[in-house]
Amino acid sequence: MNPDELAASYMAEDFDYWLSLMLDNVPDDIDQREGSIVYDALAPAAMVMAQQSLDRANIIKQTYIKTAQGAFLDYRAAEHGTARYVATQTEVKAKFLDSDGNPINNVQMGDKFASIGETPIFYTVQKINDDLTGELTADELGTNANSYLGQVLPVTSNDSLNWAEITEIVAPARDEETDDHLRDRLLRANDWIAYGGNITDYLAMLNKISEVGAGQVYPVWNGAGTVKLVIVDNNLMPASADLVKKVKNIIDPVDSEGNGYGLAPIDHQVTVVAPTLLTVNISATVNIDGNHGVDIVKSKIKMAIEAYFKLLRQTWKSVNPITGRGYSQTIYRSKVLSQIMMTEGVVNSSVPKLNETDQDIVLTFDNQTSQLPILGEVVLDG
Repeated sequence: MNPDELAASYMAEDFDYWLSLMLDNVPDDIDQREGSIVYDALAPAAMVMAQQSLDRANIIKQTYIKTAQGAFLDYRAAEHGTARYVATQTEVKAKFLDSDGNPINNVQMGDKFASIGETPIFYTVQKINDDLTGELTADELGTNANSYLGQVLPVTSNDSLNWAEITEIVAPARDEETDDHLRDRLLRANDWIAYGGNITDYLAMLNKISEVGAGQVYPVWNGAGTVKLVIVDNNLMPASADLVKKVKNIIDPVDSEGNGYGLAPIDHQVTVVAPTLLTVNISATVNIDGNHGVDIVKSKIKMAIEAYFKLLRQTWKSVNPITGRGYSQTIYRSKVLSQIMMTEGVVNSSVPKLNETDQDIVLTFDNQTSQLPILGEVVLDG
């Protein structure tokens, strides 16, 4: 009997199970009907025993990573030398202008700003750059602030300020890691130990930097001792220049490359870059039934294709399954077609064209280029 079967057997021991078991041991000539003295005497005990069986089932489930949840899963993670990824704060860049459109110089660290809307997002200034732009972080944790660009209003009074605007998301935040994601990390086979600057070691370094959503490692990409890291942010989009600089300085600081003052081993010269975006335009002829609005169906098709491209970006860091080395990813026309055909209202479709070609697209992953796919224009005729 495995743990799942054992837990299931305990779950089956409910109130009716225990009450029937006890009543079976009562002589037949004694009234056992509901409301009888015997029934009323045994029912509370059956209720307690059923709860104890449920508790035993929960103990079995929380004992193993495959079925543990919440704090119990956190304890199992600690036993494996890791922890649940915590939610982070969105990091943004903003400009502060006077009435003439010139940058002002009296915004201070700790000043507060708020986005416009019914539920404003509050930001705190963390740094003022030499060009008088500011680096701010959202006060709230999680991804809610990842998509806001535009005007912000001062919470801290500033008479010189006429206009403040968030111009760039420097590092999108992430939400707290879910049970399923943490469980997957804990159960994933570790074929290699992170040690001495091997690929697994560099991936572990990137995992410790909360602003990095995923990364690829290219060893010896430009000669002995060189390592190239290609990183995306928590939105699985190319890392900003500021995030690239931050990761570089954490792993191998610019002013002391190869000297081991960062996370990288001595003599490793680490280059950090963002991937190259590959925009994929899609065109197809689609037949839609007469029971659905054409524009609505086309909008749903585009959403379905975008979901497929998001999945591609989630698996962008996957190693080539055939060779076990390097990275590999293909955009298949058949999978795009599948997204189209699964959309409600579509009765038929031609095989889509990708960037005006009738071929799948094999992304480039080499020492010079690492492509990241994004959806471009979607043209649906018919």
